[in-house]
Amino acid sequence: MYIKRMKFIFFLFWILIFFSFNPAIVTHKNELTDFWSMKGNLVTHKYIDQQDSLSGPELFELQDENGLPIWFGRHIFKDVCISGECKMIRLWLFWDGVGNYLGMQIPELESLTKSDHTEFETDDYKKLNEILRDTSSILKALKQEELIIMPDTIDPYEVDGYTAATQPTLAEAVVKDAVYTCHTLWHTVYGPVQSEIFRILENHLNKEFLEKMFESKKTEYISWGINEVEKHPEYHADFYLKIIEFIKSENSILTNQALDYFRPEFLKDTTIQQNLIQVMNGLDMYQKNQIIWKFINLRNVDSQVVLNLLNLFSDNILGVESYNLILRLVTPEHLKENEQIVHILNELSENENSYVRNLTKRALNEKNQSIAQ
Repeated sequence: MYIKRMKFIFFLFWILIFFSFNPAIVTHKNELTDFWSMKGNLVTHKYIDQQDSLSGPELFELQDENGLPIWFGRHIFKDVCISGECKMIRLWLFWDGVGNYLGMQIPELESLTKSDHTEFETDDYKKLNEILRDTSSILKALKQEELIIMPDTIDPYEVDGYTAATQPTLAEAVVKDAVYTCHTLWHTVYGPVQSEIFRILENHLNKEFLEKMFESKKTEYISWGINEVEKHPEYHADFYLKIIEFIKSENSILTNQALDYFRPEFLKDTTIQQNLIQVMNGLDMYQKNQIIWKFINLRNVDSQVVLNLLNLFSDNILGVESYNLILRLVTPEHLKENEQIVHILNELSENENSYVRNLTKRALNEKNQSIAQ
């Protein structure tokens, strides 16, 4: 009878565990996204973190129909304070398909609590989400013992987070009365789990996967792809034209990343020089000049590139500021070898704009003097 009763209790225990933690029945809470309701193919990666052994031993990856990751998720169960007397936190953390923090999900019967054991409210969850999205948070450089100011009479390993005051400099960087929770979760988001996600993505890496990432139209995925091509030069020939196209992106961060990709060793290829000129028409003045500066730093560009830039100025696609930079590209060799460059510069030396006229005459005099010498 005793054995049967124990078996029944054991059965009930695991039923409770299942309905508390099974991802299929975790629901959204306090306006948090219900990540488990998203459609896709769920892949399970075994993952053991020796320093976080109570959290789930799996890292889940939800993939779309093309095999691209939609999110990565892990069940987190851990202590958040030094003394071990605080309530354990239990929730799901999610990262997007390239390892950026995406969000959290709280099991239906759970709630995050503060140091006085009051439950998080909706605004607290929203603020915590903002904190976890901040990759440069002040929490990054702080240890747990640096989070609070403790009276001299209290043993730091007996403090419960309520009998001591949060550091004043952290007031805006954490949820009120939940400094340990914020610190623990931030370091969980940007710790070993994120590194494991990066490792999984590296394992996915091949030409087909990169093509899908670039075609996804998602800024984060494209940015990841550019970084990967930069780290793996063997993919440069296959994808540099796509990266040039991203220079025209409406997202300025992506535009600048694509521009930065083209280092001097790539720009020695005259085909790439010409391709960069072809995209200039859709860029703002600053971005156009960035490309010209790349040519200047290269110190020696193809004469056809110089001619094309001069034509862009004549067609009013480039402004006077850009023209001043273009003249720095003109070498005596260009004047000796390319009659079209000489012709267009002679025309511009008679331009109705006195500034353009004077700039051109001065440049021609300098180059012709060098030729004469």
